[in-house]
Amino acid sequence: MLAMALRAGQLFSPCLLTVALLLLVSGPQFVLSCPSRCLCFRTTVRCMHLNLETVPAVSLQTTILDLRFNKIKDLQPGSFKRLKNLNTLLLNNNHIRRIPRGAFEDLENLKYLYLYKNEIQSIDRQAFKGLVSLEQLYLHFNNIDSLEPESFTQLPKLERLFLHNNRITQLVPGTFTQLQSMKRLRLDSNSLNCDCELLWLADLLKEYAESGNAQAAATCDYPSRLQGRSVATLTAQELNCEVPRITSEPRDVDVTSGNTVYFTCRAEGNPKPQIIWLRNNNALNMRDDSRLNLLEDGTLMIQNTRETDQGVYQCMAKNVAGEVKTSEVTLRYFGAPTRPSFVIQPQNTEVLVGESVTLECSATGQPQPRVSWTKGDRTPLPNDARINITPSGGLFIQNVVQDDGGQYTCFASNNVDTIHATAYIIVQAIPQFTVTPQDQSALEGHTVDFPCEASGYPQPVIAWTRGGSPLPLDRRHVVLSSGTLRITRVAAHDEGQYECQAVSPVGTVRTSVQLSIQQRGKDGG
Repeated sequence: MLAMALRAGQLFSPCLLTVALLLLVSGPQFVLSCPSRCLCFRTTVRCMHLNLETVPAVSLQTTILDLRFNKIKDLQPGSFKRLKNLNTLLLNNNHIRRIPRGAFEDLENLKYLYLYKNEIQSIDRQAFKGLVSLEQLYLHFNNIDSLEPESFTQLPKLERLFLHNNRITQLVPGTFTQLQSMKRLRLDSNSLNCDCELLWLADLLKEYAESGNAQAAATCDYPSRLQGRSVATLTAQELNCEVPRITSEPRDVDVTSGNTVYFTCRAEGNPKPQIIWLRNNNALNMRDDSRLNLLEDGTLMIQNTRETDQGVYQCMAKNVAGEVKTSEVTLRYFGAPTRPSFVIQPQNTEVLVGESVTLECSATGQPQPRVSWTKGDRTPLPNDARINITPSGGLFIQNVVQDDGGQYTCFASNNVDTIHATAYIIVQAIPQFTVTPQDQSALEGHTVDFPCEASGYPQPVIAWTRGGSPLPLDRRHVVLSSGTLRITRVAAHDEGQYECQAVSPVGTVRTSVQLSIQQRGKDGG
C-alpha cells in the first residue's frame, strides 16, 4: 500500500513522502505489526484507553508495551510469548483478577512490570518464573489477600516490590527471603495479622534495617494492641511465640513385608509446629513415595512396607520460634522367612604366639541369623576375656597362646535352619631352647656329648656348625635324633667353638659352646 502511494507521488506533499520513506527505512515489519488504533514508534507500542479485553499481538522487536487503562481481565499463559526484547510492560489500570503461571513466559529481558490498580486476588505459584532480569514489580492497589510460598522465587535482580494497599493478612515464611537484590519493599496499608506466624518477617525487616541496603514498610492491622506498629519493631515476646514441645513420641516397630506402620508424633507450640520426619538423619519427602503419608495429627504412615524402609526414624517439630526432635526409633524389617546362608566363611589361619587372630564369619537370612562358635568337638568357647565375638559374627582372640590352636566351628541359626562352617587356628611359636649345651673340657681320645633341644611350632630342626662352617664329614661327629652333638675320640684339632641352631619356618635361634682338649702327656699321666 505504501509502495502504491509512493508511485502516486503526485498525491502526496513532499513532507508526507519524507515521513513515508523514514518509516520504510526504520522497519516495515514493525509498521505492519502495529495493532489497530495503537500508537507505535520504533520499538514502543502504546495501546491506552482502547477498551481492550485481551493482549494484542505486537512486533517481536517491541521493547516497551503500554496497555494501561483498558479492560483486560485475564492473562493467558503465553500472552507475551517470544517478546524476548521487551524491557517495560505496563498493565496497570485494567481489570486483571489473577496472575497465572506462565503469563510472562519468554520475557527474559523485562526490567519493569506495572500491575497496580487492577483487581488481582490471586497469584499462582511461580507466576513470575523466568523474569530473571526483572528489577521493579508494582502490585499495589489490588485485592490480594494471600501469596503462595514460591510467588517471588527466581527473581535474582528484583530491587523494588510494591504490595501496599492490598488485603494481605498472612505471609508464609520465606516469601521474600530469596530476593537477594531487594532495596525497597512496601507492605503497608494491608490487613496484616501480627501473630507469631509473622515473626520471620519481623526478623527479615530488621536485617534490612541493620544492613542499610534495603528499605521496607510493613505495619500491623491486628490485633488492636499492635495496630499501626511497624512489623520491624516486633519481638517474639509480643507475638506470644512458643517453642514446640513434643506431647507424644514414636516407638520402635517390627514389621513384615507388605504391612502398614504408624509412627506417632504430636507437638504443641505457637504457631502450630510443622512436623518433619527424618530417616537416617535425612528428611523424608512424601512426594517422592506414595506409600508415605503424613497424617493430620503428625503421625507418619508407611504402607506396603519393604526392606528399604528399615532404619532409624525421628520426628522434628518446627516453627518460627524454634525446633525440637523426638528420640530416635528403629523400624526393623522382616521379610519372608529364609534359611541362613554364609556371606563370609571362616578360613584356616596361622598366627604367632602373643599376637591376635580373627576368624571371620557372617551370614544372612530372614530372620537375621544368630552367630555362635564352638571349639573342637562342639565344645563351648572358654570363658576367657581374650576371646570375643565381633558385631559381624567373627571370632577374635587376642594374645594367642599355644592352647588356642585347634578346630573352630561357626554356627548361623534362625528359626528356619542352622548351618555351620569349620576352620583351624594354627598357632605358630618361634623356636626356644629347652636344653642348652654347656662349654666342656675333655681328654684326648674321650667322647664328648653336647645336648641341645628346642621347642616351637612347627617343631624346629637342630643343626650344628663349627666356627660357622659345616661339621667335618666323618664318623666321629654325629648329631643324634635328640639334637645332641656327639664327638668320639676327640683330638687336639677338635678344640674350638661349636654352634647349635634351632630352625623352623617362623624363626631361628642360636647358641655357642667351647670345646677344650687336654692332651694326655701334659697332666703327668
